[in-house]
Amino acid sequence: MKWSVHPAKQNTTKAIVVGLFVICFVVYISIFFGAFWGMFGLIVLFLSAYSFYFPTHYEVTDEQVVIKSIFTTQRRSLKEFKKVLPGKNGVLLTPFRHKTFLNRFRGVFLFLPRDHEEIITMLREKIEEPAEETPAKSETRNSKSETNLKF
Repeated sequence: MKWSVHPAKQNTTKAIVVGLFVICFVVYISIFFGAFWGMFGLIVLFLSAYSFYFPTHYEVTDEQVVIKSIFTTQRRSLKEFKKVLPGKNGVLLTPFRHKTFLNRFRGVFLFLPRDHEEIITMLREKIEEPAEETPAKSETRNSKSETNLKF
């Protein structure tokens, strides 16, 4: 399955506001600190917001996820991921089975288009394994309490 996301095209108002902020910032820095620092600030702000202004292309196959942006191409195996966590603007693929604070550092966030239910369903089918049956909690509690009594 393939899709592309271009946030600046979807949110033109935000794109204009961010562009005006960048221009005002560069002019301010150029006036008070010099043209070199103004250009340096422009480069830093451009690099930090390039994923907003340029489209990102996603492709999910049976074996991997491919993320292509203007500067990079990232390929990750689907076997690395254990859980799919949907969010407001996309989905986080995480290598952990449960939510932890490490999810956003070890996982991969995929931006999704507006009608994304089909993509989330497909990702869950490919990544999440059916829940295995675990022993009853009461059995584990009893065995732990018996163990504690022996000491």
